[in-house]
Formats: sequence, C-alpha cells, structure tokens
Amino acid sequence: MKCVFVCIAAALCAYAAPRTKVIKLAVTNPGASARPAEDIVVPVAALKRIAPDFSANSAIVTTSNAATLEEDARTLQTAELPSQADDIDGDGKYDEIAFQIDLGPRQTRIVTIAYGDVASMMRIRSKYPQRTYAKFATRYEGPGWESEETAWRLYFDARNAVDLYGKRRPGLYLDLFSAPEYVYHQEGPFGRDIYGIGKALGPAGIGALVNGKAQSVAEVGDRKWRVAASGPVRSIVMLDYKGWKIAGKTVDLTSRMTQWAGEHGFEHRISISSPDGLTLVTGVPYKPAAPDLKPDIPGIRSLVTWGPQVVLSGNKAQTVDLPDENLGVAVLVPQALAGDVLQDDANRLIVVRPVNGAAEIYGAAMWDREGTEALVVKDAAPADREHEGTIRPANRRPTRERFLAYLDDRGRRMAEPSEVKILSKSAMPETAPPDTLSPVHRTYAEAIALMAKQADRTAAGFEELVKASAPGTVTKSTGHGFFTDGSNDGQYKQQAGYFWTGGFWPGELWKLFEVTHDPKYKVWAELWTSRIMGMQPEQNHDTGFLNLYSSVLGYGVTNDARYRAEGLRAAERLKELYNPLTNLAASWAVRGDDTIIDTMMNLQIWWWAAHETGDAQWMDLGRKHALRSAAWLVRADGSTAQSVHYNPGDNRQTFTSSNKTLDFPNHAAPGEMIFTHTHQGLSADSTWSRGHAWAVYGFTEAYRATKEPALLATAEKTAAYALDHLPDDAVPWYDFNDEGVFFRNRDSSSAVILADGLLRLSEVEPDRARAADFRKEGTRIVQSVIDRYLGATGALRHGCGTRPADGMLVYGDYYLLESLIWLRDH
Repeated sequence: MKCVFVCIAAALCAYAAPRTKVIKLAVTNPGASARPAEDIVVPVAALKRIAPDFSANSAIVTTSNAATLEEDARTLQTAELPSQADDIDGDGKYDEIAFQIDLGPRQTRIVTIAYGDVASMMRIRSKYPQRTYAKFATRYEGPGWESEETAWRLYFDARNAVDLYGKRRPGLYLDLFSAPEYVYHQEGPFGRDIYGIGKALGPAGIGALVNGKAQSVAEVGDRKWRVAASGPVRSIVMLDYKGWKIAGKTVDLTSRMTQWAGEHGFEHRISISSPDGLTLVTGVPYKPAAPDLKPDIPGIRSLVTWGPQVVLSGNKAQTVDLPDENLGVAVLVPQALAGDVLQDDANRLIVVRPVNGAAEIYGAAMWDREGTEALVVKDAAPADREHEGTIRPANRRPTRERFLAYLDDRGRRMAEPSEVKILSKSAMPETAPPDTLSPVHRTYAEAIALMAKQADRTAAGFEELVKASAPGTVTKSTGHGFFTDGSNDGQYKQQAGYFWTGGFWPGELWKLFEVTHDPKYKVWAELWTSRIMGMQPEQNHDTGFLNLYSSVLGYGVTNDARYRAEGLRAAERLKELYNPLTNLAASWAVRGDDTIIDTMMNLQIWWWAAHETGDAQWMDLGRKHALRSAAWLVRADGSTAQSVHYNPGDNRQTFTSSNKTLDFPNHAAPGEMIFTHTHQGLSADSTWSRGHAWAVYGFTEAYRATKEPALLATAEKTAAYALDHLPDDAVPWYDFNDEGVFFRNRDSSSAVILADGLLRLSEVEPDRARAADFRKEGTRIVQSVIDRYLGATGALRHGCGTRPADGMLVYGDYYLLESLIWLRDH
C-alpha cells in the first residue's frame, strides 16, 4: 500500500563536479509482521525541496540492510530496487518515484536515491522486467490494468463497473485479451474472463446509494481516461468524470486505479467535489453461493467472499457458475473512511465517507486455479520458445485460508502504512569510507617509514612460510608464502601460489632496500624472488608483472646475471603470446582470443628488454601491441574497456570470458575485433578504475619507450578522463561510472597507480604547462592517499581487488611506495 510521507579536456580539472548525487531515506515498517515488497511512493516535489536539480528520469533506487546512516556508510554493496518515475497529472513533469522494498517486522532500512547526468545513469541502471501493465482497449470495452497474478478492466460506459480476468499462467496478457478475434471468455492456458458481475459495481467499483440501491457513475457530462503509468513497479489508470448527475446533485469525480507488481489487488483512490448529501458506496457483487467471510482485520472494514463464483467458459453471456472452482473477491476500506455495510439486489456494499473529498479502497481477487499452467522453461531454450519446457502444477494452490491471509496482510498495511523520512539535508555525492574523513597530514618520509614498518611485520609473518616451499615448487596456484589482499588493519591473508601478483612483494622489498640500504630487505627480496624464478613457461601475460618487479628490479640493484636472464625469459614468454594477425599479445594463452588493458603494463618487460639488449624486436612488438590497444580498448572520450575479444585466426564462434564459455556467432575476418567486455568493472561499457589507471601508466611508458605521438595522445586522453572523474578526495571508486551507486568501494590501488602514471607522464609530456598539471595532480592524489587512506600501521586501506572486497592490496603498496620515492627524489 502507499506509505505515509514525512517530510580536463582543454584544461585539467582538479575538482570535477560529481556526476552522481544521492539522497538518503529511511523506510520503516511500523508493524509486527514482515512486509515483503512494501509499496513506497516518494513525491518528487519533496526531493526537489532539498535538491532543486533532482532528475527523476535518471533516478536509481538502491538499499542496504543498514538501519542508520552510519551503518549505511560502512556498506560496501547495495541492492538495486526496480523503480519508476511517474507523471501522474499529465503535465509532462514527473510527480512521484515508486518502488517496492522488503521490510522485516518493525525494520528500518536506508534507501538511497541516486541521480545525475541522464546518459551516465542510464548506462548503469538495470533493465527491470515488466511486471504490471495498463491499456485501453475497445475489445474489452475500456481501460484495463494487471499484475502477473490478476487482470482487471472497467466498462467505460454507463455501467462503469470493474470486472476480473483470472490467470492460469502468471504473466501479462491484456494485449492478448484485446487482440482481434481472440475470445477471452474461452478457456485457455493463460486465463480468461472468469467473473460475472451482472448489474453490480464490480470489485471495488464506486457508485452512490440512491433509494437503497447502488447507482453507477452513469450520467456524466464528460468521461475521460488516461494511462498515467505502465511500468515494472506499478501501473496507473486515471478516470475523470465531469458533471456526474446523481441524487439531484452534479459533482465531479476522479478515480485512480493503481496496480502494484506482485499483488492480487489494486488501489482505487477517489476524489469528489461537493460530496455532501451523497452516500458513496463500494463493494463486491452479490453471489449467494459465496457468502461473506467476515474477517477481522484491525483498522479495516471489509467485504470478503469465497466460493463457486467462476462462470463457465464460452459464450460471454454465460452466467452459470462452476461448482468445482472457487474464487475469492474482496474490498477493503479503512475504518476511518467506512460507513455501514449494506446490500442490494446486485451488490454487497460498504458506505465510503471521503475525508476532504478523498478516499481510498482496495479491491482484490484470488482464483483457486492460479498457477495450474505455470510453465518452467528449459534453461537452454531461447526466451521466445516457451513451449520447450515443462508444466509445473502450482505447489501452493490458492485456498480460502491463503486469500484471507493475503487480505489480512494488505489490510494491516493500509491501516498502518510504512513511513518514509528524508534524512539528507541536501543532495551530495556518496561518501568516502568513514575512517578517511579526518585526514592526518604526513610527509613523504613519514609515509615511507610507516610502509617500511608494515613491510617488516609482513615479512616476519610470512618468511617461514615461503622458506617451506623450495625454489621451483611454487606455481601460480600452489606453494606458500605469497599474498595479494588483506584486512584494513594490516594483516595479509595467506594464499596458495603466487597468483598474478607475486612480483609486487619482492618489488616492494627491492625498493625498500634502495631507499634504506638495510640489508634485511635485500635478503627478503632475494628469498621471495627465488620462488618465482624459472616459472615463465606456466605464466600468461602477467609474466611481465611477475618478473619485472622481482628479477628485473633485483638485477637493477645487484647486477646479478641470473636476474637478467630471468627478465629476458619473461620477454620471450610474452612474445609467445603475441599474434601477428591482431598485433596483440593474448592475455591468457597462445593463440588466445582476448587481450585486456592490464597487458599494457606487462609491455614493460619488452621495453626493458629492448633497452637492455639493443634488440629492436622488443620495441617493435610493444609498439604494435600498444597502438592496437589504443585503437580497440580506448574509447573516443578517453575512457577504457577492460577486455577485447577477436578472431585469432581460426574463425572461432565460441569464446572464453571470465571463466565462462560464450557462444558469439560472428563473421569477423582473421585478426579483426569482435566484442569488448569487462572482467572486473561494473559493465562492458563502463570504466573500471584500476584498468584505466593501468592504461594511463602503460601508455605513458609506451610513449617513453617508442616516442610514438599516438601513444602520447592516448596517455593524455586517458589521464584527462581519469582526472575529470575523480571524487573530491582524488581516490577513485572501483568503477568510474558507478560512483558508489551499487558498490561503495573506493580503490586506493587505482589511485596510486594513476598517480604513478601521472607523475611519469609529467616527465615525458613535451608541453610544459600540461606537464606541470600532470605532476600537480599526481602529487595531489598521493598526498590524499597518505593523509586519508594510509593507516597508522602503515596499511594502505580500502583497496578493491574484486568487488566488493575492501582492504589492503599488495600492488597498492608497491605503487604507493614507487610514487613516494619518485616524489622524494624529485
């Protein structure tokens, strides 16, 4: 039921305006019973009072299980609630936001309404299934409205009565019932007209009592209808009667029929001018074989019948009721609006007493044949071949008891509506993690010292584990002593094998040895590096990450020829993945069909090999891969896709993506692109922030190595996009397009990778003004990170490896240290 409402394109921009703002609501169930799918309406005018720029057509509604704003701020993942914006009065402006939410007994849940640039919001908003529908059709003589459970129509003539369709198979069928030549009185798998209302007002119809009999809205000066909404959450039919002549009076009447998703009934709101002297009535048709059940629903007056009142299928004039089928029909009226219970020849009636000319009633029906033809479709069957399935008889056929329970639930919701309170004082971006909101200023030296202490604790905790796995026995997925992520309090989690991240920890140790000259860091770096050495044959494109930050950094510090050889073997392994048809190194296997933006970072092994050996092949391979990545993975606005699939030369039609097999029919020529997608971002067309940071850093290093102008332009373009999408504290959301709507994760690892890339870009950018801007922005990001996200233990908090994880990340540590050393040295 309704709720009670209480009330750097041309120049780099350091503080870009957020594209998404949020308004926080508290929704409370005051009752002692659970309320699944509670109907909630929020007036747009109330939202605009605190947010004049509120855009209803871009709104996305989400919720968490949080009961307070403080709990909500710590929530990492929200649930999207299907919602819709409705223009009730037809003036071309939205009036209400409607959604449904599950509420436990006396539960309060925080709801977030996010809005912003329409194109941006539509990119991330889900497509909601159509669960209600409304249309006017001459075939069924007026407006109709339906949920998946029931369908209703109103005879839009002097009868002005409500009639009912029953459904054997859940779904939306008004289009079928209104189709030419379709006879909706005949029995069928979807349902039919099952009720005979005769001269009655019909369930929850409205009329006036004249000389002891209910009179319909018959004699009117003008009669209009309008479908105000037909959506996934609710459908609304507006009926406007001008000059209704009744009982010696002339009044104007409006009816609003609202059908909510999942419900067996509908709301009927009426508004009448000058009701004094009129006795308005509603009710249900009088059926002697279906007596009134007289339920006791607190705060509600009701008329409820159950019994054999389903007409025989066939001729639409048929009035014979089937003895072996039962139908429940009801009308509910709040006690404060209800008068006497009456009866005439055609109706059981309740007197309706409008308050300030307005009243609300609820009509409902439940057929005991519902669900008897529910179809379970085979998972592999196309959606348009529903007949390839099985019929599953309803395991909970409607009964009188179920109908009474349904009415008791709906009645309690009417009598004691849920409450909605707007908690926000103004619309704001989604907040950063609460423990980052009180920054502590740190110098670069202080930050490095904190990280060194954290590294000491980590090395001490994992040293015996890594020693227990002999060199040559640790693989990507077996062996001990490596880690990728940990908690925000500084404790890394053990993992099996070195994964793709195993090079970052020895890389951090090599860097700490360079900074401090403390021999313990060299000993530890050699220990962990030794467990990665010699494993190139089993590695994929991440052979670059794994060996550059372990062996190549070790070679730079020690000049040990063993480490040089390891780096060159890694370059050779990456070369094995290179496909001359696509000019790309496949990310996962020889002659693979996809490459991810992350591979731009792994090209560093080729840039190093070219410099170390003087062999031009490495520069040529890297240049071709970088140019093709710029063409296929970087969009026109500077945003990035994570992954591209292509025809590697065998004309394949099946692809493997995120461990899923996809049938993707295509006619792409060998070496041509087929589709892009994401492994870790919000969606295929969004911009995953860490992948984008890889792009800024990777294209910068590609330009440094090749001096190819197109690669500099790509680095500049991706940098500008990132800077234009940073939140106020300069630490990205895990996905630039999400901005905390669905996942509240900031990703400190993305921040430091981006900062590292910007600082490097400032070194190679030929335009001095741009170079200064890139340096300024890289510096700003690092300072924000060490002031807000670097904990007192030296843990870099709030990294997001795979959503919605939140904690330390070993590569976040490495790139923060690399950035700090750059800033210290410059």
